[in-house]
Amino acid sequence: MGVVKFKTAGKHVPLIPLNGDNEFIFEDLELVYLPGQLKRIALAWNNWQTIEQIAEREERREIEILLALIHLADKEKIERPLAFIPKRI
Repeated sequence: MGVVKFKTAGKHVPLIPLNGDNEFIFEDLELVYLPGQLKRIALAWNNWQTIEQIAEREERREIEILLALIHLADKEKIERPLAFIPKRI
């Protein structure tokens, strides 16, 4: 039986046995970013662009931008709060 291995930066992550009971998520998304793309996403977010605006400019799905922002927040690469919800006028 095979296992799924994760890049963990030295943190312990359990290895998950491959079987029919496991559910994979985000398998239909492209989670690889072109050189400079994450920097552009971080810059756009820090300059108050919306996820929708960034997705359109980067030609990516909105959920891929959101996942990139979660990654960037975890790496402390963005200054604007990720959970910020602007007031509607």
